[in-house]
Order: sequence, then C-alpha cells, then structure tokens
Amino acid sequence: MDDMIPAPTSPFEAIRHTDEAGDFWTARELMPLLEYSSWQRFEEAIQRAMTDCAKAGRNVGENFNPKAKNAAKSAGRPGKDYRLTRYACRLITMTAQTTGSIAAQARTYFSDRVDDAEQLLDPELAYREWRRRAILSYMAHGYSAEWAERRVDDIAARNALTHEWNVRGIAEKEYPILTDRLHMGAFGLKVADHKALKEFAVTYRGRKPLYKGDLPPAMTATELALNALASTVARELHVSNDSQGFKQISDDVDVAGKIVGDTRRQIEAATGRVVVSSRNLLREPDGGLWELSEETIEPSE
Repeated sequence: MDDMIPAPTSPFEAIRHTDEAGDFWTARELMPLLEYSSWQRFEEAIQRAMTDCAKAGRNVGENFNPKAKNAAKSAGRPGKDYRLTRYACRLITMTAQTTGSIAAQARTYFSDRVDDAEQLLDPELAYREWRRRAILSYMAHGYSAEWAERRVDDIAARNALTHEWNVRGIAEKEYPILTDRLHMGAFGLKVADHKALKEFAVTYRGRKPLYKGDLPPAMTATELALNALASTVARELHVSNDSQGFKQISDDVDVAGKIVGDTRRQIEAATGRVVVSSRNLLREPDGGLWELSEETIEPSE
C-alpha cells in the first residue's frame, strides 16, 4: 500500500507535521533546506522574523514556539529548536539570506499555501486591524496619537521598501548602505550622525563609534513623516523604473533622497525651525492614552 502513496512535491511538504493545533514545521528540519549550515546564523534569521511578527501585531509565542531538540534521545543538554507555524516559516523565508531556486521554492510554498483562516481574511481589513492595534500599543507606552500614527506608517513604508529591495536583487548586507544614502539625501546627515545628535548609547570598534538601537523609534513625528515619505518615494521609483540590482536601486534612492530633502528644506523655510531634532522620543515620549482622559489624576505627594 505504501507504494501507492505519492512522493511529496516539495521538500518543505516532506517535513510538515500536524498535531491538534494544526500544521507545523521545526526549525532544525527547516534549516538545511534553506541552505544554512550554522544554527547560530539561522537563529538570527528566526529572531528577525520574530521581530517582523511582533510588528505585524501577531502573537510571537504562538508562531515561534521554542522547544527542546530530541530531548528524550540526547545524551546531555538538549539542543534548542522551534515549533513554527506556516506564517512563521513564511516570515523566515522573507528574512533568510538564502538565494537561488531553493529560496524561490520556499517563498512560493509558504506564501501560496496559506492557512484556512488566512484565506478568509481580507488583507485590507487585516492591515487596518494591525495598524489600529499598533497605534494603541504605542499610545499605551506614552506616545501621542499623532506620533503613533506616524511611526506605524513609517514601519509599513519601510517594510514595503525592503520587500522591493529583496525581490530586486539587493543583498541584506547592502541594506545599511542604501539606507544611509536615502537618509543623507532626506535629512542631510548619516544615520549614525543622527543617532549621535539624539545621544544614543555608543560603544567603539577601534575609533569607529557604534550606536546601539534603531533610529526611527527616537524620531519626532515630523522626522518620521519624512522618513516614511523617503521610503515611499524610493519604492515608487523602483516599481515605475523596474529597477534591478544595486546600481539602479541606488540611483532611485538618490533621487528619492533629493526629493525628500527638498521637501524638508521647504518645511524649514516655512516654519523657521530645523526638522532634524536632538529630541529622543525613546527617552521623552510625547504623551499617550492619558491625553484621551477627560480628567487627569495628579499623583499624591
């Protein structure tokens, strides 16, 4: 009877498991199929995917469930592994550094064969729900509604831009180079210099300063609006020009940076104030859900 069972049409289908919670894959089995030889490097891709999962408003623990590898069979301490949903695998394939036909197979397999619940989900409704929840989350952490909206829009614009970079032949190691060029054009200084202005924590590699943390969460609402505009303009140029490879993509980035830089200078001329600010919103949130209250309860002395 076994001879009548057709062979799996995909290597990813062959490692699919099913339990009472539904289909799942294990990180240890997925790793070699995505051509990773180092668990440490593959776990870095998993961590990036977990960050994207959180940004999308999805439950990280449900999609990336840590588990021990072969705990019953191991002699000594069991290795680390993850129980991954189809959605988690999809995010990993998007952030992984795998290239070529196997990467295309993985992205097609995990994107086309979505869960039944996701088939019923309207993408536009899903995005609006994610945006609403993300804004409320930022407001709960002390940020104003205006800042929260700008931050969420910036995240969406950046994700759309890096998606275009990914599918148009840009290696992940080239992302910081393009980001710096876009930032220089839009704001007149590099990302590191912008972080220095906002007094980010710094360490040194030799004489080179290394600033810890991401810049966008520290930006003002106006800075975020321009940052999102820069990502949006660059993406539109990539699509309209059908740009491929680093040279064409970087040319688009330079044009987008100049457009947003001109916009920034017009804002500065109209308001009489510089846009690039030393204020660090990570340290100084500008007001959260308490602003919506009719009464403010003063703390007792």
